[in-house]
Amino acid sequence: MKWSVVSPLRIVLLDDHALIREGLNVRLSAESDLKVVGVYSGSAGLLEALRTEPADLLILDYQLSDGELDGLRLIQLLRSHYPELRILIFSSVERPATVNMAIRAGANGFFGKSQETEELVFAVRTVALDRLYLSPSMAAELDSTPKMPAPALSGAQEVDVDGRDPLIDYPALSPKEREVLSCCLGGMSVSQIAIKFLRSRKTISGQKQAALRKLNVRTDTELFKLHLDLKDI
Repeated sequence: MKWSVVSPLRIVLLDDHALIREGLNVRLSAESDLKVVGVYSGSAGLLEALRTEPADLLILDYQLSDGELDGLRLIQLLRSHYPELRILIFSSVERPATVNMAIRAGANGFFGKSQETEELVFAVRTVALDRLYLSPSMAAELDSTPKMPAPALSGAQEVDVDGRDPLIDYPALSPKEREVLSCCLGGMSVSQIAIKFLRSRKTISGQKQAALRKLNVRTDTELFKLHLDLKDI
């Protein structure tokens, strides 16, 4: 990716804290080759804007307010629909496991909120150059450097259900539960799945919850973690 003062890097921000949004906007806007084109407090506003307003790089808070998409699900949704968008996670949750999951889900870098603000500009430029960004201290804590997945094709991606995916092929799942689980892992919401299969939202929600119980997971975050772990076996 190339950018310059004449054609600045277009950045969007998503964080549920107003003070952080304002601070990031001010700091990044001070760079002549960077341009903040959108600032959002929730995923709905961000997703709506991305449909019509192109962006090169997203700075994304990993942990949003209750009722929002969790970090892993949002990363995978964005990666499937906007494969060229660079994603830099900006989070206070700086555990190695979280960093690993975020990168493997499709993020291009992870910046901890405990880091110096001036380092953020370097992180942004590193990710914009299609390089993985991790702070030296975080990289040292990881057992190995996580690998970013290959770019996805545009459009929601569904997990293969023909037996090659050990999670989807779990014997206790019914065919309909496999369908729903596959779509969930592809970044689709319950409402979107209901429309796809011409079922009620209540039915889809029930099938999803039944699948989660059979897999002994409770949340989307645990589901994505289990899926990523199984893919490495």
